[in-house]
Amino acid sequence: MEKKNVFRADLHMHTHHSKDSLSKPLDILKAAMRKGLHAIAITDHDEIDGAFEAAKLAKAMRLPLQVIIGEEVATAEGDLLVYFLKKRIARGNLATVLAEVKRQGAICCAAHPYDFTRYGIALEKIPAKQLAAIDAIEAFNARITVRSHNSDALKFAHSRGKPILAGSDAHHPSEVGAAYVEFSGVKKLDKHSLLSAPRTLGGKVSPAYVHLFSRYAVAVKKARKVFRR
Repeated sequence: MEKKNVFRADLHMHTHHSKDSLSKPLDILKAAMRKGLHAIAITDHDEIDGAFEAAKLAKAMRLPLQVIIGEEVATAEGDLLVYFLKKRIARGNLATVLAEVKRQGAICCAAHPYDFTRYGIALEKIPAKQLAAIDAIEAFNARITVRSHNSDALKFAHSRGKPILAGSDAHHPSEVGAAYVEFSGVKKLDKHSLLSAPRTLGGKVSPAYVHLFSRYAVAVKKARKVFRR
């Protein structure tokens, strides 16, 4: 049942514009509406075309759903989620990517920071200036490999006074909404409210089999390349 006076957002998901997903933006939007979400962030790997496509569709369909233009940027130090982008950010070292985030007036979040099997940033090891430039910590990722990685991220965020965020990391429509943030006093997210509005994290860790969606997508895309030759 949808709670009153709560704005629910899933802030990490992928479309077929990611190398490891086959999800169509339309199917993502339909799933988000079914799950009672008020906002989603499309965060494809090193790409923003899927986010723009989803935002355009949502507007054309007049959906009561905010689509945030995001990207999961692969840095040399680990993955960084970026929100409210105007242009795609190229992968590179963390310092260079953070500089571009600030240049665009966007905000960023360390993705699954303790899940080093999926390129989480080792937050304790990066320079203090770079840590200060990371606006938030993803403290609940539904695709986490080890459940304690989420609690470790939460503890780190609290110890450093960093805002906490959450996302399903969906690579298939069925995963959308598995993890989310419930914001209070918000009707639409902007750069300020995403970091400062009162919030709670919700959802549950996805079953291990969801990783098969990603592997299948990678295999399908590789096969398509072979047949196109």
